[in-house]
Amino acid sequence: MPRADLPSPVLTLAIEATNPNVPSPGVLLARTGDRLSPGNAEILATIGLKQQDRHDDLLLPAIAELFTHTGVQPADLDEVLVSVGPGGFTATRLACTAAAVLAELSDAKVLAVPTAHVAIETVLQERACNNGLVVAMAGKQDSAYVARFDLSRREFSERGDLLGPGEFDALLLPGDVLAHEGHLPAALLEIAAKRGSECIPLRLTAEGLLACRSAAEVVSPEALRPIYPREPDAVTQWRRRYGKAPGDS
Repeated sequence: MPRADLPSPVLTLAIEATNPNVPSPGVLLARTGDRLSPGNAEILATIGLKQQDRHDDLLLPAIAELFTHTGVQPADLDEVLVSVGPGGFTATRLACTAAAVLAELSDAKVLAVPTAHVAIETVLQERACNNGLVVAMAGKQDSAYVARFDLSRREFSERGDLLGPGEFDALLLPGDVLAHEGHLPAALLEIAAKRGSECIPLRLTAEGLLACRSAAEVVSPEALRPIYPREPDAVTQWRRRYGKAPGDS
């Protein structure tokens, strides 16, 4: 994947708003130095997104509040770092749309990060893990979107894919910590119990997203797309009702 060639320091807006029902989503502004040293970031302000009705627009008011609090203008941004899913259908689209629009307004670079990677960094900022850390999201029927980070090698053994019981059984190792949002299919939970995995609640933070900055993919605003591991329910229901969904050939 391409990497950004950015000056130092730069003004970064980080948007983690993909899963409104998972604790601690939020946005932040930071001045970041060497792209390979995200720990050198100076966080200027952070605003959490409180859980409300799923139709409420919390993201844009939070970003506006960040700008007001810090005196930053959208045109001042050098980059917009955004978590791109999996997540809620509407929430993830809004996050990507907001990032793309702000990048167009400011001529900032867009840096996209899979949300599962944000979850891993959030966990590692909050607790110690000794073996592997597995994140399971978007669970439905007998599959989930799964990423695994091997702590001994400091690398991903699975960067994120939709896995069923067989693939999940092969991926999960004894001693792995498993973070999920509470909707993990029963077949996958049984495998975790068999492995003796500690299960912890999934959390997502803007600080966790900022920690992913050095590995983010640089994309053009018009090419920014959410990650949907399976066809969204809204599209499936449209197809059932009308035979074709918008965009079908």
